[in-house]
This record gives sequence, C-alpha cells and structure tokens, in this order.
Amino acid sequence: MAGSAPHPTLSLILDIIDILFKVAAVVIGGSWTWWNYRKSRIYAQKLELQVVGTVFTRDETLYGDIRVAVKNIGATKHEVRHAGSFCELLVVYDDLTEKSMDLFRVFDQDHRIEPGEAMTDTLHWRIPQPFEDIVWIKLNLRVVSYGVEWLSTSLVRVGSKLQTASSEVI
Repeated sequence: MAGSAPHPTLSLILDIIDILFKVAAVVIGGSWTWWNYRKSRIYAQKLELQVVGTVFTRDETLYGDIRVAVKNIGATKHEVRHAGSFCELLVVYDDLTEKSMDLFRVFDQDHRIEPGEAMTDTLHWRIPQPFEDIVWIKLNLRVVSYGVEWLSTSLVRVGSKLQTASSEVI
C-alpha cells in the first residue's frame, strides 16, 4: 500500500470538481465577452450633435451662418439619412411667437460616420427688412440614422452687434 493513493475516490472527486470549475469559468467568461460585444455594437447608438449660430446686421439686412456638427461617440457605424435630416431656421418675435423661415439639408457630401468620426456642415442665410420685432433666431438640428432621431436646439440673440450661441446635446 506504499504506492497507492490514500483515498482514490477523493482524488476522482477533486478531478471532477476541477473540471466543472474550468468548464463553468469558460462558459461564464464567454457569455460575459459575448454580452459586452453585443451591447457595444448594437445598443450603443450614440451621436453627439452641435449647432452654433452667428447673427449680424449689414445694409438693412439680417445675416447669419450656422455650423452644424455630428460626432459618433458610440462603437457602432452610423449612416445619416438625408431624408429627415435637416436644420430648421425659425425666428422668434418679441411676443414669443415662432415662424419657420427656412429648412436646410445637412451633410449632403458624406453620410457614413465611423466610431469616433465627426462631420460638419456650414449654412448661410439672410432675412431682409423688417426684422425689428425679431428677438431670437432658433436653430433646430435633426439627424436620422437607422430609424433613430437625434435633436439639438440653439437660440441666437438678435442684436445690432455680432451674436453667437451654441448648443451640445448627447
């Protein structure tokens, strides 16, 4: 009995427990990895929108420019749909009523955004006289990708001097 194991059944039980723990670790680790991969690729549709407007007067006309930007901060590739993606220019009068003045198409040149990539577009506009009753210019940016809609709004105060406003929405 000098060369035999002290408890042959104990050694077998410990081997079985060791194998079960290793199999469970591989299954749990694989499930965790798969879940994180699916979560980051499917559920992380994140776009960061920014709209910045500038307003000034010259020769009895109200001028402005709009810079719109969209950045993909998620881990999923996005395709911006041109149908439904726009920047709307509204004027807000001193009685706080709004009137839509123009609708601009945005991001006509490129429509695919890789993770970490950003796209920008610049728009120009003018409003002839009379504009004395206009207090703000409201800028609404709408971007549509894979059936999901992102919105950002910015207000620019209208005055006789150069005015700038910006807005970021995640």
